[in-house]
Amino acid sequence: MTASTTQGRDPASLRRHNLRTLLRHLHLQGPTSRAELGEVTGLTRSAIADLVGELTTRGLVLEEGAGQPHTQRGRPPLIVSPRDESAYVLAVVVDVDTIGIGRVGLGGTILEEAETQHEHVSGDPTRSLDQLTGLVQEWLESTETSPVAIGVAVPGIVRARDGLIARAPNLGWRNLSLGDELRHRTGLSLPIVIGNEAGLAALAEHRRGAGREYSDLVYVSAGVGLGGGIITGDRLLTGHTGYGGEVGHMITHPGGRYCHCGGRGCWETEVGADALLRHAGVHDPADRHAALDALFVGADQAETPALEAFRALCTPVATGLANLINIFEPERIILGGLLRSLIRHAGDELRTALDDLRGLPELDVDLQPAQLGEHGRLLGAAEAAVNSFLARLD
Repeated sequence: MTASTTQGRDPASLRRHNLRTLLRHLHLQGPTSRAELGEVTGLTRSAIADLVGELTTRGLVLEEGAGQPHTQRGRPPLIVSPRDESAYVLAVVVDVDTIGIGRVGLGGTILEEAETQHEHVSGDPTRSLDQLTGLVQEWLESTETSPVAIGVAVPGIVRARDGLIARAPNLGWRNLSLGDELRHRTGLSLPIVIGNEAGLAALAEHRRGAGREYSDLVYVSAGVGLGGGIITGDRLLTGHTGYGGEVGHMITHPGGRYCHCGGRGCWETEVGADALLRHAGVHDPADRHAALDALFVGADQAETPALEAFRALCTPVATGLANLINIFEPERIILGGLLRSLIRHAGDELRTALDDLRGLPELDVDLQPAQLGEHGRLLGAAEAAVNSFLARLD
C-alpha cells in the first residue's frame, strides 16, 4: 500500500490521499511504528510525522511508546494506533427475526453490541423503519462521541450506486431507500451505507477472518435464507449494478420448491434453515430459532435424528458448491451460519459429496468454517462504513 506521489495532483488532493492511505493501513493492519508507516507508504519521515500529527489532532489515531524495553540508544519507537474509542462506526445487521447493532472501532474492534427481536411486518417496512430509527437514536444518545459513519447489512439485493434495496425476499421489501429513510428520520448528515449481508460478511472474512491470506474466495452462509459473497483479486464481486453474488438463488433443483424470490428450485430452498428442520421432521415451527437451537444441541450431543438432518444437507450443499468452484476457481470456500455446524457434524460426508460431484479435480479448493461466526455480518457492515468514511476524508 503506497501513498501517491503522482505528478500533476494538487497538494490538497495529494494530502487527502496520503491521509486516507495511512488511516486505511492502520485500520487493516493495526498499530504500526512511524518507521514502518514510512516503509509501506514510501513517504518521508517528516511527511509521516506531519500526517500522523493531523490524524492525532482529529482524534482518529493515538501515538505512544512501544511499551517494550528499549535496548538500543535513542528514543523508543513511537507506535501509531487507531483511536477506536472516539473513532468508531455504528454497525447494524437486519435479519428476518433479529436486529443486531454495535459500535466498532477503527481497527475492527467490537466495542459493544446488542441484539433485539425484529418486529417486522412482511411486505411493509414501516414498522422496521420505526424500530431501526429508534435503535440508532438510542445508541447515538448513549455515547459522548458520534460515529464517523453507519453501515447496515440487510438480507436483500442492494444497488451499489445508492444503496437501494431492490428486493429483500424474506422480508417482503421492494425498492426501499433505507439509507435515505434513516437520514431523513434521524437528521444525520454522516455517511450511511447499505449492503447485502452475505457480501459484507465475505468482505469481513477476507479482511479479518478465515480468508485473510486468500485473494480469491467464496463465502456462503445459510440461515432463514442463503447468501454468499465472492472475492476475486482481493475485491468483492458486485456485478454491474451491485446485485451480483446472489448464490442462494441459483437453480439447483429445477421444478423444486417455490422460493420467496418467486422462482422454483433455488439453492436456498434446499439448504436453508427450513430445509434443515424439514430433514429433522420439524415443519412450520412456531419459533424457528428455538427449533434450530434444539437441533444444534441435539447434534452436539450426537443424537441420531439431528446428525441425520445435517447429513441430508450434504448433497444439496455440495451441488451448489461444485457449481461455484467450477465458475470461480476460489482458493478457499468459507461456510457460515448453519453451514458452520454442517462442517462440524458432517464435514467428511460433505467433502465426499463434493468430490463425487466435481468433474474437474484440477480445481482443488480448501473448505473451512467462517472464523468470525455471527460477528461476520456486523464486522462487514463496519468495514463498509469505514470504507465510506475514508472515501470522504478531507
